[in-house]
Amino acid sequence: MTFTRSEFDEVCKKFIQNRGHHTLDKGKLGWSWREHAYMPGFGYMERVTSLRRHRNATGIDVGMVPDNMEESSLESVDNASAAATTLTGEVLCHQYVVLSPTFKVPTFYFSVHDFSGAPLTLTEVLQLPLFRRDAFEGAQVTTFSVQQSSASFPLLSFGDHPALNVHCWYLHPCGTSAAVEEILDNSCHLGWLEAWFTLLSSLLDLRG
Repeated sequence: MTFTRSEFDEVCKKFIQNRGHHTLDKGKLGWSWREHAYMPGFGYMERVTSLRRHRNATGIDVGMVPDNMEESSLESVDNASAAATTLTGEVLCHQYVVLSPTFKVPTFYFSVHDFSGAPLTLTEVLQLPLFRRDAFEGAQVTTFSVQQSSASFPLLSFGDHPALNVHCWYLHPCGTSAAVEEILDNSCHLGWLEAWFTLLSSLLDLRG
């Protein structure tokens, strides 16, 4: 299933109204609809949460490193952070649900900054409690992406937010439609979006 621009707008607003405020799933709470400041019809869902970072930023946490990840894969992960000390405290995570202009499905974008406004590196981002511990098992990590060796596209990548034109991390949407349809048959767009959030929660802990 894919979404037209008007279908995406309608279903997101309905989700926020009917589900976003009446659910026990905290990952579906706190979302609001934002219209594009200058381009009508390019709106998106948005929320802001705070996350506590408390693991060592000198490398990927032991719990995040699969046994079969090659040591060379880690050497390219933000060498500039190698001298960093243990990071503690809270960071702000801006989260977005945006329609992919290429794949025509909802896509999860996010950015993470400390309270001084400085963005976190990928090494630091992967150590946040936003991700499930087994989210990227067997993946190769580079400075700006996380990718399975057999995949054509990265699982996690870095690029421009389609509506805001600011740099964000995002989960690549290339396999989204097929993955959702594995757990859902012949549903309306609202049911599809609900199933997408369920699928998303297998990688991300959105309860923060």
